[in-house]
Amino acid sequence: MRLNKLIAQNLDISRRKADNLISSGEVLVNQKTGILGMDIKSYDIVEVYGQTLKHNKIHEYYLFNKPKGYICSHEKQGNSPTIFDLIGMDHLKFGGRLDKESEGLMLLSTDGDWLNSIFHSRNKVEKKYIVKVKTPLSKGKKFKRNINHNGDILRIKNLKIINKYTFEVTLNTGKNHEIRRIFRFNGLDIIELKRVKVGKYKLNNIEKGNVVKIEING
Repeated sequence: MRLNKLIAQNLDISRRKADNLISSGEVLVNQKTGILGMDIKSYDIVEVYGQTLKHNKIHEYYLFNKPKGYICSHEKQGNSPTIFDLIGMDHLKFGGRLDKESEGLMLLSTDGDWLNSIFHSRNKVEKKYIVKVKTPLSKGKKFKRNINHNGDILRIKNLKIINKYTFEVTLNTGKNHEIRRIFRFNGLDIIELKRVKVGKYKLNNIEKGNVVKIEING
């Protein structure tokens, strides 16, 4: 394992911040100053600020049903409450940011690599949403799933019309406000946007604002 990965896992920080600790000489490996890019064996003793790190940290994994009105951040932004104001547990990282007015399934964990494997755009993991609109699509107008918005290519992988006010949307990308931008392009005002599935993980009957612990195998 790379030294920066071990540090990041133990201290719940990014690998870039871990590299900064290594560069500043705060990391010791077997009583010697750590070096950027070095590989660590299970028997190596790694210390940061005098704290000995664990090689096999036990991670935590959760499903969270985010309600409307909360922002996805560890930091306050104006008067808006954060998801961590609601649930505490601010040692967790989150994956699949939802905007303040959106709700539904989020994944929370101490394992940044797991979150990245699901939400990094290169992995194209599918996310499913239920979208409700204020007024139906104009009669005779075809919904455009793929658009060019100010030079940004936005795509809906699958679109299922449940009724004239409700759509099931599947994405395998993760661009900022992608669904809202596509629906706005089609002249539709969204009144409810709920994520119900990420990869194999489903929202099911998790109550709004609740967190459910899950087990990850492998």
